[in-house]
Amino acid sequence: MPRDHAYPPDLAHFVEARWPREVAPLRVSSRALEDALSAAFQASLTTEETRPTRFRMLLMPLTDLPERGVPNEGVLRLRFEHRRVLHEDELRRLAPAAPFETSLIGVEEEADGKLYIWGVAHSGPAWLAPTWGGRSPVPNWTYDPIVHVTAPGKIAVRSAGRLVGALERGVVVDATVDVFESQWLSAMFAEERELIRAEHAATQRESLAPTAVDHSLVGRVSQHMLRRAIQLIRGARHGGMLLVAGPGDEVPRGLRLKYRVTQDEPSHRYRSVQLRIFETLAGETTNSSVGWDDFASSSHPRLEELEQEVFELARAVANLAAIDGAVLLDKRFGLLGFGAEVSAELPPPERVLRALDSNGDVRVPDDFEKVGTRHRAAYRFVNDHPSGLAIVVSQDGGVSFVANQRGDVVVWEQSVSP
Repeated sequence: MPRDHAYPPDLAHFVEARWPREVAPLRVSSRALEDALSAAFQASLTTEETRPTRFRMLLMPLTDLPERGVPNEGVLRLRFEHRRVLHEDELRRLAPAAPFETSLIGVEEEADGKLYIWGVAHSGPAWLAPTWGGRSPVPNWTYDPIVHVTAPGKIAVRSAGRLVGALERGVVVDATVDVFESQWLSAMFAEERELIRAEHAATQRESLAPTAVDHSLVGRVSQHMLRRAIQLIRGARHGGMLLVAGPGDEVPRGLRLKYRVTQDEPSHRYRSVQLRIFETLAGETTNSSVGWDDFASSSHPRLEELEQEVFELARAVANLAAIDGAVLLDKRFGLLGFGAEVSAELPPPERVLRALDSNGDVRVPDDFEKVGTRHRAAYRFVNDHPSGLAIVVSQDGGVSFVANQRGDVVVWEQSVSP
């Protein structure tokens, strides 16, 4: 009888077949890889004092890590006096001492073919830069397998940040959903990108050598602000929802906004910061345009200050999501208010589709009644406001993007860690 779901042995075979051997060998046997993934899978189904079991597991010999490693560049390795046999209960007990964001549980295969836990490696959070946003470089200190356990039954194997294979909803995949790389999200904000580029161009009219702003810069800076806000909401562990309204400063119908914010410069500070970033970059180049690469490589101290200002704006938005109701933004990330309630009077969509890829080319039906209150509110909002966007952060850390595509309400489950 055929199986409906994939399991750790399937993932092990998948990873072994697709390992990037042109970069580095896979230094663990087939049997050991299967055993490691099986233990990780079983541990993912457990809790420790009601906390879900989340961790990263490094499949690397202890002797290959330098004693003088430095977190955020390499690792600070802490070796146990007595190694421990790899077992799901050991992983469950160790997980709180090796937080997912900053540490790894070190495991190696011995000559007898068995796996042993040699200790804990403290990596620091720099590896999270692509998720948190910003220009910081991502350190790479190993190509050996790192196993990510993020939720029950959800495990992934990576090499130097690159996803090799993952088990998602009982299916083996080699790509995760990153909405920020999608075409539809970029298209949703195309008009706003043109507006801000035009505003910058107006400031350049008096210049003898005007410098234009590339789409890549406008889009990526906004992405990073949104990524940071989402991660801060996730880190608070209370959940929250962001609603992005269509054109105009009016509150969309069907929303009750408990706390309205005055529409002045502070509530639209992100636009001001954007223009200052563009002005600073234009002032230090003779090129006809500036893009994301120019921003990422610049050492101008003013840009560091402006980037931190973007991140503090993201923190302000995340803080407002801590109370009941959603934070309401316009498409230029101006703050309209918070504590927004979506009226139950708004009609629910006839159907909801779950996207299985970033662009939503592959979709499957989803059950409207099997989700929580926040998701149902998001579905009603985008069903009634086709140009809007809803981002739902669940209390358990899951992130969903909800949009209306040609009359269909579509939901994406965003991958939340590299």
